[in-house]
Amino acid sequence: MAIFRTVVEAGSFRSAAKMLGLSPSVVSHHVSQLEQHLQTALLYRSTRKISLTEDGAELFAASQKMIEAANAGLEAIQRRSDQPSGRLRVAAAGAVFESPPYIDHLIAFSKRYTQVDLTISFSDQKIELIGSTFDVALRIGFLEDSQYKARKLCELERVIIASPDYLAGRAMPKTLEDLASWDWIKLSQFPVARQMASRSGEVPAFDPKVSIEVDSVAALHQMVARGLGLAAVPRFLVKDQLQTGELIALTPNWDLMAPGVFAVWPNNVSADSLTLRFVHFLADRLSGT
Repeated sequence: MAIFRTVVEAGSFRSAAKMLGLSPSVVSHHVSQLEQHLQTALLYRSTRKISLTEDGAELFAASQKMIEAANAGLEAIQRRSDQPSGRLRVAAAGAVFESPPYIDHLIAFSKRYTQVDLTISFSDQKIELIGSTFDVALRIGFLEDSQYKARKLCELERVIIASPDYLAGRAMPKTLEDLASWDWIKLSQFPVARQMASRSGEVPAFDPKVSIEVDSVAALHQMVARGLGLAAVPRFLVKDQLQTGELIALTPNWDLMAPGVFAVWPNNVSADSLTLRFVHFLADRLSGT
């Protein structure tokens, strides 16, 4: 239809061919194929000029609307690449991205791209992107093989914590095995043994005693603070409480694995999409942290 429209506007197959960078025979072939498909003549041809049949005039008007719509779409995408706009839906791990300094990066993105409307769901539960309305997920932990693409944004240093009340009357542990009989508060998304893996990948030999299981890092944090047991959490979440003594860091001879923070998105996302602009923005800000 675009070639047909060009032929009509140029007034001849030869002129249209020159405008399109094609040979006259190729241009004529496309118009003939269109006529064959529609089973009607679109043009009256002579050696010097062409004119439209009634059906041709109707198709020419439709082709003009088609080209205008296509150009409008291309221009909209170009404007978006210059100054992104639209809606971006993010599923963010609440344990990390609800709190400074990580929420500051989401705020910075919103301030930088004022024409982007953000929808953010903060949850400690894993949200599957396929079948949902989300464009990208920000996850913590240890990625499994999946049909998504992912980029590691940073790592989270973790620390084993307990309250002074819980530690009262207990000797400070020297090894991880010393904590085997203590009351562990477990995050339901991960087995305790996996949470306690070392940086080298070694998993502790003992089976920790789980007294409480929750699906929220915020709830786990509060239960530890109230003296119900111990847990391993990202250090940045408890930094202030460790400094004031409200919580105590336990330092057995064990180097905890630092889980990664990942951006995850469907593998069919285009390179110039709003999703990847968001991922690259976070990656640049979190580089080296």
